[in-house]
Formats: sequence, structure tokens, C-alpha cells
Amino acid sequence: MFYYWYRIIRILIAKNFQKQIDIEAELSRKFTVRLFDCDGLRVMTAFKYAAYMDFIRWEMIARSKLYSEIVLKGLAPTLGSQKIIYRKPLKRWTQFTLKVNTAGWDEKWVYHIHTFEQKGEIKAVGITRALIWKKDKPQILQQILENAGVKDINKKPPDWVINLFQSDTDIIAGNFEPIK
Repeated sequence: MFYYWYRIIRILIAKNFQKQIDIEAELSRKFTVRLFDCDGLRVMTAFKYAAYMDFIRWEMIARSKLYSEIVLKGLAPTLGSQKIIYRKPLKRWTQFTLKVNTAGWDEKWVYHIHTFEQKGEIKAVGITRALIWKKDKPQILQQILENAGVKDINKKPPDWVINLFQSDTDIIAGNFEPIK
């Protein structure tokens, strides 16, 4: 957990020395698979993909106008759900590029697509949806986006992205058939 917070603090400090970005633009960052990122010290373990996705989303917030609209106003960006599709492993000490794109949003959720690439090949894809909280209440996303300078407030995510999360509410409520 120490490394996680070290990276987040580093992102928040580095934002002061980097140019501001548009939240609708793709953000790309190179990372190296470190020794303790790995399962059996060979390939990157599943939980590290989610951590790297957090890092790049935090960088997107920190380097955009969302920082002043979310962090400085005491709001909390919170991950609601994520789906990760693993294609091929990332091996120890190799570099990979992680790209994040904002797929769109609705009144409550903002959706991101994360692509893990190495040597021009997609290794994994992560799709997330997140919302903004204040005092245990989700905030209306439209006002935050307008204040952050977003031009197209009605950027609906593709249907395939929405469909990935369609049954989340039922599953969390226990409305699924148990395995026997």
C-alpha cells in the first residue's frame, strides 16, 4: 500500500510541472513491470492491473480541470465497478504502455477504457465506471463536467460499455442464482 500512496502523491506533485490535459483526450503513460508486481516473481499479478488503472485515472484528474472541481472541493472520485480482460501476460522487467480514454458518461457514472499495450500488441483491456461522492451522496456529474469545461455534456458511452455493467446492481443485491 505504501507504493500506491507514493505514486498518488507523486502524481499530485508532478501535476504542478506538467501541462493541463483535456479529460476527453487519451492519456498515455509508460510503466515497467517491477519485481513485486509479479505472481511467483514472473508475470504481473491480476491486482496490479487495477492499481495501474487507478494511477492513470488519478493522473487524468490531477492534470485536468477536474482537480479543482473534485479534489479541491472535497469530493471523492470512487470506482463503482471494473471489468478486466486479460489477453497475454506482462512479464517482469518489461515496459508497457497504459492508455486511458473517457468512453462517456451519464447522469451518475463516468466510463473509462484502459488499454495495456506492449510492442504494439494489446495485453489487457480494463473498463471502469466511477462516480463522484460527497458526504455519502453521489453528485450530479453534469454540473462537475460543465464546471471543468467539458463541451459535450451528453457524451453517451457505447452500448457495449453500458452492457458490461448492466447486471451489477442485481449482483450486489444478491439477486443471482447461486452455484450449486
